[in-house]
Amino acid sequence: MPAAYVFVDRWFVPAPIGDVYDTIGAPLDYPKWWGDVFPETGGDDGPPRPGRRNTITARGFLPYELHFVAEVTEADKPRTIVLRLEGDFEGGGAWSFEEAEGGTSATLDWRPIVQKAGVKHLTPLLRPLFRANHNWTMRRGERHIADYLAGQRSGS
Repeated sequence: MPAAYVFVDRWFVPAPIGDVYDTIGAPLDYPKWWGDVFPETGGDDGPPRPGRRNTITARGFLPYELHFVAEVTEADKPRTIVLRLEGDFEGGGAWSFEEAEGGTSATLDWRPIVQKAGVKHLTPLLRPLFRANHNWTMRRGERHIADYLAGQRSGS
């Protein structure tokens, strides 16, 4: 069985759609607000646009890191950001954004194929644990982005 995963995560962020799109679309800033999951990012700055590439280091509660490149293949502000992955993750994912009462609904459709040796080989046995690790990171992201954007609006 390949180490392929399908995750569909939905966040509610009590902030305007443009702010949520801009924040999620700026991976160089992830260490500022989601640093417990994304301690290091690098690569191209600026808004999402086809061809923009970012190097990303990710971690969860399990004792390993994943290193990958996320390349934007499509961007339609403020509705979608589509990514292609390479490195410890291959495959792709897409963020979609919709206005909702009191904020923004953000959905990540994430379809990575894990290439990191230990995780790849242990997926048949530990898939539920790796899924729990992903869920942990996403719960933190939803909480952190709300706090970060609230702080931006209040000027703190």
